[in-house]
Amino acid sequence: MKIVNKTLLFAALVAASACNQPAKQQDAAKKDTTVAENVNARVVDTANTNDVFTAYIGLKDQLLKSDVAAIKAAALALEAKLAGIKGCSETATLAHQIGATDDIKEQRAAFLTLSKDVIALVKGSNLKTSTVYVDYCPMADSGKGGYWLSLNKKIENPYFPEHMKECGQVKEQIN
Repeated sequence: MKIVNKTLLFAALVAASACNQPAKQQDAAKKDTTVAENVNARVVDTANTNDVFTAYIGLKDQLLKSDVAAIKAAALALEAKLAGIKGCSETATLAHQIGATDDIKEQRAAFLTLSKDVIALVKGSNLKTSTVYVDYCPMADSGKGGYWLSLNKKIENPYFPEHMKECGQVKEQIN
């Protein structure tokens, strides 16, 4: 029973931290008392992670096409799905920012951070899909590197689709 409780607590912590990045900056005293309460509230809300993942893949695919209008529409669809998960309001705000700009460079910059949050969310949940790949491009974000999720093992880089579409590598496989 202790193993089950520890496993559930670990999974809950991963899910809780998925979208709520600033929560990491809380001081240790607050974490001990509030994390357990917040975790219990958020675990139930990850049930629509499949919808978030599907909308995220739609956004990534539009970034590959570099169609600003389609990127905006896909980002707003993702925002609506993220709004359904407690603790993902900041990630939903990133999706909104992507949907609110006509500057593809700004869209891709926001996608960098959004991807980190969605990757953490996906890792902390049980997706009802086949294998998901966590891909990485070392050239993204001015050489700092950037991650994204994909359903295909073949690299299709959403950060540089015009010039370096195959730049990157699979860093992780989520089953």
